[in-house]
Amino acid sequence: MQAMQIDGSERDLESFALGVLRSAASIEAPTPFERRVRWDVRGNTGFISAFTLRSGISLSAARCRWEQPSGMVIDHAPMRLEFVLARGPVMQVRSSDGNDHSLGGGTFQIGQVKRPLRLVCAWDESALGQDQDNLCLAIDGQRLCELLGVKALPAALERIVAHPGGYPRAAQAMSAPLYRLLDEILLCDARGVSRQLHVEAKGLELMAAMVDLLEESERAASPLLSQHDIARLERARHILLARMLDPPTLPELARHAGLNEVKLKEGFRALFGAPVFGYLRNHRLDEAHRLLRQRACNVTEVAQRVGYENPSKFAAAFRKRFGVSPSTVG
Repeated sequence: MQAMQIDGSERDLESFALGVLRSAASIEAPTPFERRVRWDVRGNTGFISAFTLRSGISLSAARCRWEQPSGMVIDHAPMRLEFVLARGPVMQVRSSDGNDHSLGGGTFQIGQVKRPLRLVCAWDESALGQDQDNLCLAIDGQRLCELLGVKALPAALERIVAHPGGYPRAAQAMSAPLYRLLDEILLCDARGVSRQLHVEAKGLELMAAMVDLLEESERAASPLLSQHDIARLERARHILLARMLDPPTLPELARHAGLNEVKLKEGFRALFGAPVFGYLRNHRLDEAHRLLRQRACNVTEVAQRVGYENPSKFAAAFRKRFGVSPSTVG
């Protein structure tokens, strides 16, 4: 697998085409501030749009679907602060600094690559045929302070900027506003001169929503987590999602993850923004939303596929999370 070089420049799209698609791809420029690549290679399809915004934010929006086991190797240069939204199958990421993690499943992550790293990313067969949606905003810390009108970054961001590690990061579950903004940017159909204005506005709205979410989590006085704790909590999350239809009990999950129950409950909420089984419920509903959008099943079938035996309870939970009835999606 050929490595792709990522340094935050306009060359990143070409590097993706050569490193992942293994062929040169035509780079479109629908507007002066946007570059886009689309592909349909051996059944693998998708697109990436990269925007340079006047606010100082670099934004990329991607949707991909793999029909055969796939992955990528990224040689990542030091970067600015990155805010990443990831919906869809969970991707496992192995890092050359030994701090492996996962991305996807409705998570919001912030991080900063501070020294050159190699990241090996892979999806397993369970991800085949599913849309993977990602949105990434990159911004300099000082510029973010200017946009916020403050002299210092919020505490959660300041810890990442000040952290001595090669790739410090934090993650939590996406909120309903983040899901909405992900769709509004990813599926933006504005054309011509209005497109830049639309993406500029949504990019700033998304940045504000993410900062608000971070501050809300900070006010919850989350316990501090070591890299050792984070690795075991990531393992717990992976086990939980892999057993979505037959979830383990809390003691069983704690045992498999190598944590005591108190650390599992407190740490899971701190890292992922929700209690263990609240996170599972949200994941089930997110998966249901994806299935309904694909129109592959009716509402009752979707409810059963994500672990709800009672369609009425499913509909009530779905409406509470997304604000609409499941019958209106698709």
